[in-house]
Amino acid sequence: MGKRILLVVSLGILCGLTSGVEAALPIINTADLTYSDYVGGTYTDAGTCTIVKIAVKVSIKKQARNITRGGTYTDTATGLSGDLVEYRILLENIDQDEAGTVTITDALPLDLAFQPDSYGIGTGIMVDGTAQTNAKDVDKANYESGKITVGKNEASDNGNQGVISIPGGAKVTILYQVRIK
Repeated sequence: MGKRILLVVSLGILCGLTSGVEAALPIINTADLTYSDYVGGTYTDAGTCTIVKIAVKVSIKKQARNITRGGTYTDTATGLSGDLVEYRILLENIDQDEAGTVTITDALPLDLAFQPDSYGIGTGIMVDGTAQTNAKDVDKANYESGKITVGKNEASDNGNQGVISIPGGAKVTILYQVRIK
């Protein structure tokens, strides 16, 4: 009898923001005043005002579908040992400003086996309809030691040379497939 597994979707995100969280960016503006009184004294003063600008907001949603059983994308999917499952990660910049240097990491649970040739030989990750190699190279994604990484991080130490930036109002779709062990 096959092993039955309930896939629970989880995700680590390293883009400086978590889903729906806004970071405050202070903008400080100071007006300087210089004036003289009737006896020749000169005086100065300043007034300061701070505007708190809300940083770019990027939302993230992760879903899975059981390809073997003909399922559709959902927040919770079911499957048996040997079933092929495709994950879909949707990023959306819900602000008007660009979100730069976006990095997504996704560590796979031990009960799942990454499928390295899902979208062609050596290309197991898809970013916006373009197959990415599994290696640490010039594209936007890699798979290593049970972890998928998409986007170059600011420290440039995750192996990806392709930067992901999301213009205001734009979306990014990431796909990859796993087999349930």
